[in-house]
Amino acid sequence: MKKFPRVVWDPSRLLANAAFLDRLCHQQKNSVGWIPVTKVTCADPDIVGTLIRQGYDSFADSRIENLRRIKQMSSSCQTTLLRLPGLHEVAEVVRYADISLVSEQDTIAALQREAQRDNRRHKIILMIELGDLREGVCTQHALEMGRFILEQDHIEWLGIGTNLTCYGGVIPTADIMLELTGLKARIETELGHALTIVSGGNSSLLPLLLEQRLPPGINQLRLGEALFFGRETAYGRHIAGMHEDIFRLEAEVIEVKEKPSVPKGTLGKNAFGETPVFRDRGIHTRAIIALGEQDVPVADLSPFDPNISILGGSSDHLILDVTGCDIKVGDVLSFRLNYRALLYAMTSGYVGKHKLTEEEIGSCVS
Repeated sequence: MKKFPRVVWDPSRLLANAAFLDRLCHQQKNSVGWIPVTKVTCADPDIVGTLIRQGYDSFADSRIENLRRIKQMSSSCQTTLLRLPGLHEVAEVVRYADISLVSEQDTIAALQREAQRDNRRHKIILMIELGDLREGVCTQHALEMGRFILEQDHIEWLGIGTNLTCYGGVIPTADIMLELTGLKARIETELGHALTIVSGGNSSLLPLLLEQRLPPGINQLRLGEALFFGRETAYGRHIAGMHEDIFRLEAEVIEVKEKPSVPKGTLGKNAFGETPVFRDRGIHTRAIIALGEQDVPVADLSPFDPNISILGGSSDHLILDVTGCDIKVGDVLSFRLNYRALLYAMTSGYVGKHKLTEEEIGSCVS
């Protein structure tokens, strides 16, 4: 039985986007690799499994629960924890994350103790603050932190990395990337420790790759939005040759009636403590679908049918203007999702997830 609302996704388009990123990285003058970031899909087993069967064996995610799921699917996959580990979860980090991103001595010391207790070595990438003001050690303290890392006999220091755009909106430039590779050279010279990974960042680095301007030495990218939405995140532009429409959200119509467009009576606040504003459209046809803010932020949806417009919603209902459309109760309507809407929908236990079959893909009209 079909479950609605549901996220529907196309595995052929997902694999086409992954292959595009492979080619893009291979076209660079210097060796660059990329890791699929699965957090927007909550490491959905069907999605991760599709990538694993295609030969991808390294994944990154911000939640240890998702990395545990990936390890349970394939213990040979290399997993990277993107969010800095919390001290409460170091046992799970050492167990389920092969690599973690770090910036605090206390965290590194806790990982060292847990790795020693578990009789294994835990790999880390030291994050460097380069202007976006999220996680990372300031460059002037990187050598001091490096000396501390090298004192830990159960910690394997793989490299350095940075994150831009996600918080401060800082655009990655060639100059910023050169600052990162320059720091790598200083570490290797002054501390005598070879670093194998310089992780330059996320999908906001795609413009540098597309323009062949990524400096030599940046050899790892962490890509989620580019993979799943065919978009770079520095300027929010679609990447020609990639699919933007791997995912869609489907929901069922549960009421269709002609009603006024402005509520009657004294108006107060709505279910979310907001004072709504209404435009008088006269009597029109309104549809309600079984979908609400508890499932996705409805403002981040857009109907595939250009004749349908979203009027608003509550926790469990989305109100649409369907005037002039042939819509009835029981119909299923489709919506485009942006990154945030997909993240909410994949996280929600109330929203089903459906992988299109080859037959369904063949019957779809692009």
